[in-house]
Amino acid sequence: MKVISSLVIGLSFVGVGSGVAQATSFTAPKLGTAEVVPTNPSIKKGDKIFLVVKDTKNQKVAVYNQNAKKTGAKVTMGSTYTAKAVKKVDSKKIVKINKSQWLNSKDVVKN
Repeated sequence: MKVISSLVIGLSFVGVGSGVAQATSFTAPKLGTAEVVPTNPSIKKGDKIFLVVKDTKNQKVAVYNQNAKKTGAKVTMGSTYTAKAVKKVDSKKIVKINKSQWLNSKDVVKN
């Protein structure tokens, strides 16, 4: 009886050891990159742009002036514009949508 029980215990350890060896040799599949809001940093003058919003509760985006300072104005999600100009101010890329209003390039995509 002791011989049989020790034999069963010994075989169970061998089975566990081989399972561990198999688990460590398994290669995990490569995961894709995380999805982000589709922004297009290569927007140029004359391109049609579409406004996207990251915050779904607040459906508006701040409008900037030519010096990349926020103004009190806001623009609603889904608006489409033609880019009048594009420039970089203090490491922030902004897109001109009319005479005095600019949008952060992170908030727009090419239409």
